[in-house]
Amino acid sequence: MNKAYIQAFLAAVIAALLMGSLCVFVRESACSAQMCSFARFSIGLLLIGTTGVALICRHRGSLKFSAMAFVSGIGISLCILFYFLAIKETSAGIAALLPATGPLFSAVWISLLQHHLPPRRDGLLILTAGLGIVLVSLFAGNSGSGQNDALGIIYGLLSGLFYSLYIMLNRLMKPEVTLLQRTFWQSMAGSLVLLVPLLSGGEAAWLNLSTGWLWLVGIGVCQGVGVLLLVAYAMRHLSSLEFGIVSCLEPTEAAVIGCLFYSETLRTGQLCGFLLVLVAILAKAAMYRKVVEPTGELILSTPPPAAPDSPENMEFYSEEEKSNP
Repeated sequence: MNKAYIQAFLAAVIAALLMGSLCVFVRESACSAQMCSFARFSIGLLLIGTTGVALICRHRGSLKFSAMAFVSGIGISLCILFYFLAIKETSAGIAALLPATGPLFSAVWISLLQHHLPPRRDGLLILTAGLGIVLVSLFAGNSGSGQNDALGIIYGLLSGLFYSLYIMLNRLMKPEVTLLQRTFWQSMAGSLVLLVPLLSGGEAAWLNLSTGWLWLVGIGVCQGVGVLLLVAYAMRHLSSLEFGIVSCLEPTEAAVIGCLFYSETLRTGQLCGFLLVLVAILAKAAMYRKVVEPTGELILSTPPPAAPDSPENMEFYSEEEKSNP
């Protein structure tokens, strides 16, 4: 086991733990979900996006507009917004788990566009995850941190839906749309979109900003830039299955934090559903094999390689960066 592998494994673990602790940042800040999502997206992605455009202008000479990258930015920003709304309403473990279904359900989007059913094994995994979600929903109560556990589950599913849309658009994007270009337009679109609920939310959207701003900075820097860099490094040395296993630390850690610090509980039925979704996500990760070329470019053996995904895709529930080109 070489040094680079150990460092990559540690980077993946730290990234997963940072993401799993996101519920603490959101709840301790006491700020609105609109404010938290804007801080998470704008501070993290916009910083990387503006750095990217500077590099583009310096080394490549042009910044071409990509409508697909722009729309995918809208998708990932809404994913983040609904994720934070879920954290406010339901238990931390469920809020962290449901958006992770995005990689599974992106197969449905692709199949609909290609006018055929998903592959049998993808269909089986989708049914497994769907059964898990049904169990989580059937046993929903008031076990979360908010007022309505069922509403939090709906928010979590919407987060996963928009994440799957983001994944699909990234897969369909043309290879000439570079990593830096797509990151910039996704950053721009996401920041603009998240301004709408923030500005239209009235005074309630801005409550506790004066006392919770430090937690918001932590969300943007630690959960944004820090996690992106850690995942980008880890993905160069770990297989998809290895990274998938490590990534499952995130919802598991969130569930433990919720139980220990916020008096949350998972009923027996919900726990069974939780485990079913985790199994489906891990099985999806195990289907793919990762190869790192001497150039350092990430190439995925199945399906055929396309344009590399943006850093956000590697960070937010990182299984999909392993399993989608």
